[in-house]
Amino acid sequence: MKILFKLYAELLPILALIPAGYFLKKKFNIKPEYVSTPLIKFLLPILVFFNMLDAEAEKLYILPIFTLILAFGMAQVARLAQKRLASDFDPLLLSASFSFFNIAFFGIPTVSALFGDDKVSTLICVYLGSALYGDTIGYFQVAKTKFDTTEAFKQVMKIPFLYVFVAGIIAKFAGMKTPDAIEGGLKFISLSVSCAGMLIVGFQLAAVEIKEIKIVYYLKLIGVRTVAAMLIMAILIFLEYSLVNSLQQDDYKMLLLVSVFPVATNVTVFASFLDAEQQKPALIVAISALISLVLVSVGALLIV
Repeated sequence: MKILFKLYAELLPILALIPAGYFLKKKFNIKPEYVSTPLIKFLLPILVFFNMLDAEAEKLYILPIFTLILAFGMAQVARLAQKRLASDFDPLLLSASFSFFNIAFFGIPTVSALFGDDKVSTLICVYLGSALYGDTIGYFQVAKTKFDTTEAFKQVMKIPFLYVFVAGIIAKFAGMKTPDAIEGGLKFISLSVSCAGMLIVGFQLAAVEIKEIKIVYYLKLIGVRTVAAMLIMAILIFLEYSLVNSLQQDDYKMLLLVSVFPVATNVTVFASFLDAEQQKPALIVAISALISLVLVSVGALLIV
């Protein structure tokens, strides 16, 4: 049970920022951009870059492949779910909801609690594959609904993550290391990233009509998403373990836990971009976060 107390000590204060964001938005009408802009353009790129420097080179090349393939696979699952369970859910937004995992905001405190702060750099390697899919293919598909191919490509090229990823690879090859003097600052940035992500969820929930929530509808979608993600990840882990076997036991456990992480908050950013209904994306993000807390708790007891 000690592991659960440690997990909740990390996660619950951060998840409490969801209702805090909700009330702040309701009372002061704070624009989400005030939080999301510095988060996406400044805080998260810094965190990704320096954690890439600290990551083991072999993991930096292998772990992103897991989440990149997972994202591709989940996009196909989303197509089936949209046809059979959620014909009223925008196909692009449902695909994003299935493919994008909240590895940064939800994952960092989870991994810190279960595996230690030194494993955050490994988690960032896992995050890279998901972000590569979301910030290239995923964003390009969304942009094409508003722009022609050329302009959609230009929109993708504006995303800071792509340049941070390339810079991180180059710096890693050059042998750069994170200076000890900024370690404390990076821990603060890591905490800020998680807090900001949950505040944004709360901001987005403020626009939701609570009385119209269809719990069973969302539970079915999240259930399909979770089972499919666990199966895909389990197959990928089995293949890597059988053919390559280059990862540590904690890495395999972390990858399996990623499959039960909640929907990433950038799904609601996509909804705003499309001028689409934002209630369904906001709800699936929030409900999946609560369900993930339960699933991660079970996972912590079983495999950690």
